[in-house]
Amino acid sequence: MATMPGEKREFTRVSFATEVEIQAGDRTIGSTSGIDISLSGLRLSTGDRSVPPAGTPCGARIILRAFEERVVIQAKGTVIRTGPGILAIEFTELDLDSYHHLRQLILNNAADPERADREFAAHWGIRRPGR
Repeated sequence: MATMPGEKREFTRVSFATEVEIQAGDRTIGSTSGIDISLSGLRLSTGDRSVPPAGTPCGARIILRAFEERVVIQAKGTVIRTGPGILAIEFTELDLDSYHHLRQLILNNAADPERADREFAAHWGIRRPGR
């Protein structure tokens, strides 16, 4: 899903079907359905209607599988929005390998990869300079 006109999103979002695990406190919440993901965070649907409240620190594991290979994107973040069975997380930290895998995932799936690439070039990591 690309950024819609009038939206104030910093990064292009893409829809992607993959396995995700969210670790919040002593809970692990999983999803194998689609996610909306950008360089700044993700939104996913879970089968669990009881989700952690906004403000909860968490870890995210996005598991990518291609044939026999498996790549795991790991991020630290904060729950920023919830609803019954819905969880939105803002990334606060990505290691270098995860950053590169996530960037490539977005470029490979964006409706306008050149625009997404320009967005990455205009930012310092996962945040706009000065933020």
